[in-house]
Amino acid sequence: MVNVNQINETQQPLTGAKAKPSRAAEGAKTFNTLLNNALEKTNSSKGSAEVSTLEELSAPGFDLQSSSMSVTGKTDDLLGQLQAYALQLEDPKISLKSIAPALEQMNADADALMNEAQRLETGEAELKNIATQTAVTVQTEYVKFQRGDYLS
Repeated sequence: MVNVNQINETQQPLTGAKAKPSRAAEGAKTFNTLLNNALEKTNSSKGSAEVSTLEELSAPGFDLQSSSMSVTGKTDDLLGQLQAYALQLEDPKISLKSIAPALEQMNADADALMNEAQRLETGEAELKNIATQTAVTVQTEYVKFQRGDYLS
């Protein structure tokens, strides 16, 4: 309890000394000065020259990828992966264990392609057929691989 009384006794009275302005108050004064100067310059320039207004800018045509373009690209990628997979199976230096992660990814890509191909419109039946056949081929290879058809 004695320490509390000492703290109260050491405080300086607020009435006798002039308090320094805080940095926040100085910063606010500086900001106000800068703002007023900028506003004065803006107001004085309005009288001397007209400011043209901006017109609406037209956006360039965005070339959004349609679902058919997406299915085409994914089918092409999957066919490329399938070709690389076939080459790896033919190479006796490459183990089946090292091929497995790539085949897992191909199977996931085939599932995504199948889902996207199902959403194609009826006018794109040929693309839908090619995408579906590609996905089914990959899924069949995945089942064969998991079943152990390629073990010697």
